Amino acid sequence: MSQQPTLENEEEFEHRKLGLLGVMMPGLAQVGPFFNILFSTVLVAGLVGVSTPLVYLIAMFGIGATANTFAQFSRKYPSSGSFITFITRALGAPMGVVAGVVALLGYIIAFGGIYVFVGDYIRENILGGPQFSGATALITIGYGVIVLLPAILGLKFGMRTTIALYVVEIVVLAVFIIGVLIQGGKNGLSLLPFTLDGVTDPKTLALALSLTVLAYGGFEAAAPFAEETANPRRNVPIALLSNVFVSGLVYVLGSYALVIAFGTDNIDAMTKDANPFVTASHVFVPFIAVIVTWVFMSSITSSYIAANLETSRVIFGGARGGLWWRGLARLHPRFNTPWIAAIAFVVPSVAIGALSTLFTDSGTASSFLGTYGTIGFLLMYVMTNIALVVEWFKDRRAGERGHVFTRLISPIVGVAVLAIPFWGDFQPGQDAPYSYLPLLTVALILVGVVYMLVLRSRRPEVMARAADLLVGEADDAGDGRGPGTARTAG
Repeated sequence: MSQQPTLENEEEFEHRKLGLLGVMMPGLAQVGPFFNILFSTVLVAGLVGVSTPLVYLIAMFGIGATANTFAQFSRKYPSSGSFITFITRALGAPMGVVAGVVALLGYIIAFGGIYVFVGDYIRENILGGPQFSGATALITIGYGVIVLLPAILGLKFGMRTTIALYVVEIVVLAVFIIGVLIQGGKNGLSLLPFTLDGVTDPKTLALALSLTVLAYGGFEAAAPFAEETANPRRNVPIALLSNVFVSGLVYVLGSYALVIAFGTDNIDAMTKDANPFVTASHVFVPFIAVIVTWVFMSSITSSYIAANLETSRVIFGGARGGLWWRGLARLHPRFNTPWIAAIAFVVPSVAIGALSTLFTDSGTASSFLGTYGTIGFLLMYVMTNIALVVEWFKDRRAGERGHVFTRLISPIVGVAVLAIPFWGDFQPGQDAPYSYLPLLTVALILVGVVYMLVLRSRRPEVMARAADLLVGEADDAGDGRGPGTARTAG
């Protein structure tokens, strides 16, 4: 029998290379604010009209509760395993494995949907709309290769690329916001967008909140970089909370500028416009309108690279703990990156996206895969919040006194807020394939449960030691200098 591959003879992660800004960038980029301002804001406005900026603001505080949960855990257990480590430490290895499988499959499926969306966007807006069979699938595959390379070539290269692309979208958004505000929009500035003017149906408000909560997805990307960050017990928690705040500020100001550009009394024109951002740009900042396509590509590419960097480290962390094939924990001999883990994330995503175009149109494929996959990592958010509540009670029994608000009340709020998207996705009476979402969600969870049972049966020693293995050799002294060498034990 061949020996299980470990990291004992592999190069180690290069530690202490990321400062606060560096560890913030994956989360900021993965949120992809320009993408959401461009496409999600008009959907939210169709539900709550002029109140769209207020709904983004409410969602910021709501998802901030879950960000606090990740921050609390990252302060205690800095690890590339991220949520898998957190849930395993609090709820046990079986729950950690189930949550890990469900979340990672969710990421793979959701990003498969986004790959299709981007592939079709490139086909239509950049390549002039070639119509030959398989065009979107081929473009999707090519784009997948492009965004995979930075995750393999090194953290510095990947981060620098991510930062450069993110700066482009933020600068463009800032110019748009400032241009609209300085000119007073269509009818002057107003505080009406920060009221629930005309919003009387709680169901409509809940659906709008569901969309805006999802817009913050990816904020947690800082957590898996703990073992490559200086002073992770300080910098990673700050990064997690800052990612939500900064992204929220961009969303609130960006949506406010868009609403004001059309006028608070003309919101219907905005919701009926095929591309309201471009329309508003033509009026207030004309030169932005001609580069929207390329800024969109900058935004989505930055988000993809950040996601690949993050998720490859989560997969690496689980493999190091023996929760899946240990070969996924190998580092590249030259670039010192978890390259096999990165490939294991990107290739299935691209394959699912490309193959989906053979069975349905690109719009349906991207929308459904994105919705279904999102359920997977939302379940992970919920489990992480529950884990912090359990951890608080454990600490109390051990004589520790964690803060009641940050360790108990906040995660409960996080679970309550996350229930809103589930409520929206599981509404009865939806057309196929969305009507199958409840059943497919059960199937996703069952995959995680079956995998956990097989692992527990075949490798009980891994399940018994998973809580310790997932953390790596962290600095137990708690002096804030960060974790030590990340190796696979055993």
